[in-house]
Amino acid sequence: MIEPDHLNNITIERMIFHVVGPDDGNLVLLEEIDAGDHADFFVDRIRTASNGVMFDFVAASPVLASLTRIEEDASRFVSETKDLATLFNTMHSAAASVGVFLMFVLNVAGERLYAIIKYDHEEVLSYTIEEEEDVRRALIAALTSTFVRSPDALQKAAIIRLTGAGGELSVRDRVAPSKITRYFAGFLGARRRFQPDQLTTTLSEITKKTARKHAGTLGPAVMSQLNRRVYDAVQAQPGFDPGNREPFLAAVFGPLPEDSPVRSTFDKELRNSRIENEVFDFDREAVPRPRRKHMVTDEGIEVIYDRQFEDRVRREALAGGGERIVIETGGIRVEDDYAEPRSRLR
Repeated sequence: MIEPDHLNNITIERMIFHVVGPDDGNLVLLEEIDAGDHADFFVDRIRTASNGVMFDFVAASPVLASLTRIEEDASRFVSETKDLATLFNTMHSAAASVGVFLMFVLNVAGERLYAIIKYDHEEVLSYTIEEEEDVRRALIAALTSTFVRSPDALQKAAIIRLTGAGGELSVRDRVAPSKITRYFAGFLGARRRFQPDQLTTTLSEITKKTARKHAGTLGPAVMSQLNRRVYDAVQAQPGFDPGNREPFLAAVFGPLPEDSPVRSTFDKELRNSRIENEVFDFDREAVPRPRRKHMVTDEGIEVIYDRQFEDRVRREALAGGGERIVIETGGIRVEDDYAEPRSRLR
């Protein structure tokens, strides 16, 4: 949502927060404040929320309606955020914790964006030191209504850009990073832009495209079984997380140096497809096991056969290297000269 080059160009223009929790009695509606000297603290929280899962508003979104009214009349900022905090509180699950519902108007490199963040209260301990007759004693107190830097305190977040078609959102949800909890998506009135089958297929295509570009670097051990390696990775792993992509990369490409151009190409292709921040579970049916198997020998002999006949193909290692391939068949259907396509003769 926010380009990496613009992460250092985020300014808070307006800010407000309200206290929310699992019970109606937890709701406390407050007035607008100025972040003042603490602006950097909140900007840091916004940065961590900028690389979420992409969503798009649906027509009946209450958040979209509120933000549109704020765009048309800035004086409605406080009243609209109070209504949204009240709605958020009513949609809270019973397991939700007490925290604050923050809303920001941002200026990001000259563009106006909005941010909604649910921040949990975390209990922290503070202490003061008292001196009494040359004795120093620490007094410890528990504080619960606090903003802490811990990433776990940021429960849910949405960075929002309004567009002519409605708006798009970058959403993060600590409880369910690959799916986003149903009630948060319902509160936002937004649907996920890419579904797991689309994401799985796109990732598969990106991976193969990257491998073909770096075939010389990856070598025959990877390239000779590329389709199988991608298929096995999708079937064996639960999903894909761009922030922890090493298990997937290793499964397909093998060990890669940190400065490998394979990594650079892979990341670039993720960005080009706008899925560089998408955390998702694999849809294993989106990458089916190929029906046919393809072998090409060093001499250029090609063997293509349906997997249902795998028991008819035997491979025997030969002394000194090489293999003998034995095919059992009920008969030969075609045995003719092979007509080379013209494009291959040029």
